[in-house]
Amino acid sequence: MADSKSDSIIGGHFATKPLDNPLWQYACQVYSKKGVEAALLALQDDHGADINLILQALWLAKGGRGWTKECIPADYVRWMETQVLPLRQIRRSMKTDWTGYEDFRQQVKKLELKGEQYALALLYLNIDESTTVSAAVNISLAEQNMRTLAEYLGIEDTLLQGIATYA
Repeated sequence: MADSKSDSIIGGHFATKPLDNPLWQYACQVYSKKGVEAALLALQDDHGADINLILQALWLAKGGRGWTKECIPADYVRWMETQVLPLRQIRRSMKTDWTGYEDFRQQVKKLELKGEQYALALLYLNIDESTTVSAAVNISLAEQNMRTLAEYLGIEDTLLQGIATYA
């Protein structure tokens, strides 16, 4: 049975907003493009990049909006650290340490993905959609968003520049 304290964290954000929002739809579309999954996972695993933030910055650029650290809601990091990352760690350890339990590992993977969906919903709900620029500057805006995000993440901006073309 879920406890009421953790239920209130989610309930406050998603009482009226669906998880199937434009950022989630965009993330699924971009992530499924050839080469994107591998590139994003390499950035995550090798450099500590946050894939959700990369996808948010790309989505914002596509919509003509810039990315700043203010695009991250206060509870996003806590959600990732306490909900998503532990599931990822369990799933990854099961791949090598518990090889006989693939059906259970797949269930953990589904839960991790649902946690990522909630994380993207947190990011989506934090966006002010009133500020936009013309579509003609989206690629340069995506590049700028990647530079700003790289600075926030503490990684070389050149690592994210190739991803900007997916905006």
